[in-house]
Amino acid sequence: MRKNISAIFVISTLVFLVLCSACVSPFGDQKKQEGGLTQVTVTAASSRISFEEAYQNLKDYRVDSSSVSPDNKRIYYILARDVDDSGNAMSWVFGVNNGMGDRMLIYEKSGWTVFPNSKSTLPSEEIHIDRIVSPSNLITTNKAIIAKSLASTIPDRKDIELQEGIYKLNIYSGNAGKVLTFNATTGVLIT
Repeated sequence: MRKNISAIFVISTLVFLVLCSACVSPFGDQKKQEGGLTQVTVTAASSRISFEEAYQNLKDYRVDSSSVSPDNKRIYYILARDVDDSGNAMSWVFGVNNGMGDRMLIYEKSGWTVFPNSKSTLPSEEIHIDRIVSPSNLITTNKAIIAKSLASTIPDRKDIELQEGIYKLNIYSGNAGKVLTFNATTGVLIT
């Protein structure tokens, strides 16, 4: 019987200590919490890049890291890979010549990749950015035309290519593809 009394005493003491420890808390550290739900805003970093961001980074980019000022890069070719409905792309390819040969500069969120353009030459006509419709404006102003041409397909990917004064919107869906061409200066569809 004595064993039962000591066991009951130990258990009662433990229960008492647990209850007392739950009641003790520092009052000064408590914050008033209102009831209800609160909205949590999560900002996800977009992996897409606007033309303006890519072009600004191209102007600031130095092909030769020892040069003091950004190289004088003449642009002859632009390719936007995997373009969304706002004209933002996963990557931007610029075909440039800075007096040291043709180069393909690829800009992604992770930075620049440089490829010498040894297998082929760049187009002969230089692209003057201040004289063309930006890729984002091309997409947004021609949204209805693009949607109409996509009526029967759901695109897997869209690329925009610019050379010799012509934009080509390449639309890929499965094994099928479609190309829409636009005047780079006016943004008007070429039929």
